[in-house]
Amino acid sequence: MNQKTFNTILALIGFGAFISGVLEVLFTLTGQTFQWGRIAFQGDFTFWRGIILLSSGILSLSAIYNPSLIEKRAQAILASFMIWIVGGLEVFSTILESITGGEDLWLNTVQGFLNNCVDSFTPAVILLPISVFLVLIVFREERKNER
Repeated sequence: MNQKTFNTILALIGFGAFISGVLEVLFTLTGQTFQWGRIAFQGDFTFWRGIILLSSGILSLSAIYNPSLIEKRAQAILASFMIWIVGGLEVFSTILESITGGEDLWLNTVQGFLNNCVDSFTPAVILLPISVFLVLIVFREERKNER
């Protein structure tokens, strides 16, 4: 993969994380919640999630201008890990909340579980697949360079 494509994917993740982080912090400071389609800016840890996404976005965007290929890849993986922490915890939280059935049931029905899982997502969950793709690209390029 050429450097331009790698920088484009890195910029996509960086802008997405940066804008999402800024919006999450702003909505926390104003006490507002916002939902746009399936993307929701709400929850208990919105401020900290916003700080981590903001940091991940800054790290991704700064990696674009780094001339060293090794440092660029390291920053890209670190920024992706930050997204994975926030997004992974959100996915895990959604699954655990969907398992319980309420006051009268110990376990939820399959239909109730699926209804809870497809409700709304935070921006970190939307950024997860793109960041996984970026890390896979980095590891594939490293394997090519080893041979």
